Formats: sequence, structure tokens, C-alpha cells
Amino acid sequence: MKKTILIVNNNMQVGGVQKSLYNLLWSLDTVNQYDVTLFLFCKTGEYVNDLPPGVKVEESKGFFRYLGKSQSEFRNLRDALVRGLFALISRLFGRTTALKLMLLFEPIHEGTYDYAISFLHNGRAEAFYGGTQDYVLNRIKAKKKIAFLHCDYNNCGANNKDNNRMMAQFDAIAACSDGCRAVFESALPHLKDKCVTVRNCHRYNEIKTNAGTEPQHYDSQFINVITVARLSHEKAIDRGIKAVKNSLENGIQVKYHIVGGGSEYEKLLELTKTLGMENNVVFYSEQSNPYRFMKNADLFLLTSYHEAAPMVIDEAVCLGLPVLTTQTTSSQEMVTNEGCGWVCENSQEALNEALFAVLSDKNELKAIKSRLLTRQADNSKALAQFGALLKDQK
Repeated sequence: MKKTILIVNNNMQVGGVQKSLYNLLWSLDTVNQYDVTLFLFCKTGEYVNDLPPGVKVEESKGFFRYLGKSQSEFRNLRDALVRGLFALISRLFGRTTALKLMLLFEPIHEGTYDYAISFLHNGRAEAFYGGTQDYVLNRIKAKKKIAFLHCDYNNCGANNKDNNRMMAQFDAIAACSDGCRAVFESALPHLKDKCVTVRNCHRYNEIKTNAGTEPQHYDSQFINVITVARLSHEKAIDRGIKAVKNSLENGIQVKYHIVGGGSEYEKLLELTKTLGMENNVVFYSEQSNPYRFMKNADLFLLTSYHEAAPMVIDEAVCLGLPVLTTQTTSSQEMVTNEGCGWVCENSQEALNEALFAVLSDKNELKAIKSRLLTRQADNSKALAQFGALLKDQK
């Protein structure tokens, strides 16, 4: 008999958590092993139109739908005002207060499941964000309730008394990497026995197919470095631009290709002009197929102040792209331990030195790229971890 699973998330818009969920759904055996229902606060987002046929999709009819869209996405004035009210309550009195009010108008979910999974973590206590944990604990009937963690629990602001109290109510906690798990366990050591690692799944064949669709070709006179990321403060793209500038000043012929959009775009563009790097930094904005830009690059650069377990690292590696990343929660296990690149200390000076050193040794760069291209990437480990999580039935 197939195991029944209900997975709760806010939406299926483009984002790291949603992409991880999308990949997991495509990787699960919904024919023989699992009967999967996906419950979304709002049935919106690019991924919602390309879900496996075996997955049933349901949507909130109550107030939790206000956690599935941003304020600007609600076109109806009444909905915008109601969402704004709950967001204000969160800022003034905390998210827990707002969600307690919302739960009064959210019906109990029909049916009983073997497993109910909250796929999105809660954030800062005052942020009107998350809510999937609250929904699973208060509106779902299941034999076992599981919370997934896709964050650095300390640096994202999740480590607060309300969230910690809620985490203790779950039967199991699944962190997306050993590093994320270690951070969580250091914050809440009394929950260590509940916590396991379940790595992200990827659609590797789709990544490779997309990478080969009209791939971007770069000038071979330069070493071509690429970053694919949201252009926001925590991604620290400005540090990448400055590190490339340092390498240029020290005689390295390098071009920096930045794929992504976001609030920091104008600031980064101005920095590029100020540093006189218009000919060496190229912005491509947000792309539906970033893999075609990654395929022919020489190095993937990740410059973030903090990360959980960036899916883009595994994506780069499966395309044979070596990685240089700053030290974050999962960088050692994903990069150093896998022999697919380099990790440097999380500072501008360290990034400058590391990028120059990597670009100075073209032979090593090519050797790692050649080795990565011979690897066969698959989801066997991640799926084994997911299966073990479900077998640990209380």
C-alpha cells in the first residue's frame, strides 16, 4: 500500500525552497510508493504548471492564502487590506499572534495522512512569512509530522522562542544539509535526536538539456567567471565585482558574467561604472534558463554573506563547472569535501586573494572541470535519506 503524504508550502513561485520542493515531487515514485497531496496557500507560481501528474494539488480557502502572495500581488482591494492588517499585527505583536487569529478562519484539513510535511521554515518573529509549520501542527491530522529546514537557522532570524517552541512539537526535523543540521542542533541541542539530513533533489537531466539549448559562448581570451543569484544584499555580488577588479589589476584577463535580477541591480551597475569595469562585467538580468549561461563558463563564483545549502552549487557541478565560494553553512561539505572547487573565508580580502589564486592556475581549473564532467549525478542519496525519514515511524 502506498504511503499517504501531505506537503504544505506557501506557493510554487521561483525560489530556492519552491525549487527544492518541485525537484522532490518529480523525484518521488508516485506510481508505486507514495500518494502525494500538495497543499498550497496560493496555487501560484511558475512551477505549479509543471508538476508531476501523480501529485494532487489543493489550495487554502481560508485566511492562510494571505501568506501565499505578497501585498502587491493581491489585486482585490479587500484582500490587500486584510493582508496588510495581518502584516501590521505581525510587526507590532509578532507573527504568532497574527497566525492565531488566522487559524480561527482556517478549516481543519479533511483526511488523515501517514505523513504531513511543512516544507517552508518560519523566519523572524515579526515577519509575516512562513506559516506552513503552524498549519501542519494545527490543521492537519497525520501519524507523523515533519518540518523541513532550508535555512541557516541562526542567520536567517529563525532562532527565536516562538519558532523554537513550535519546532519541538514536530516528530522529525529534516535539514537540507549536514551544515544546516549542525547549526540547528547547536541552537537547539535538546532536539538533536529529532533532526536528520535530507539533501535537495535535482532534475539533473533537465539541467543538462537546458544547458545545451542555445548555450552562451564567451570570448576565449578571457577567463569567464559566472554568478547566478538574486541581486540582493545577502548575496554580496558587490564583493564579486571588487574581487574581479583585483584580479584584473594583477594581470588576469577575466570577465564576470552576472545572471539574475533584484533590488541591488542599479547599485551594482553603478559600482561597475565607478570601478571602470564596463568591459569586464556583464549583466544578463533574470533568465528562465540560466544553465545555458553556465555551460561554457570557467568558474562559478558564490559570494554570499550566508547561505543554507545553495542548489546552484550542485547545478554548477553537474555541468562540470568548478566552484569558488565564501565560507557558509554547507560550503565545506558541498564543495571542499566533494573536490569540486575552493572555499575561502567570508571576507572581501579573502575573496580577492582566493579568486586571484584560482584564476592564476589555469591548469588546475581545467583539471577540476575535466574531472567533474566525468561524474554521474543522481538523487539516490537524497531519496534514500527521504525514505529513511519516513521509515522512522513513531
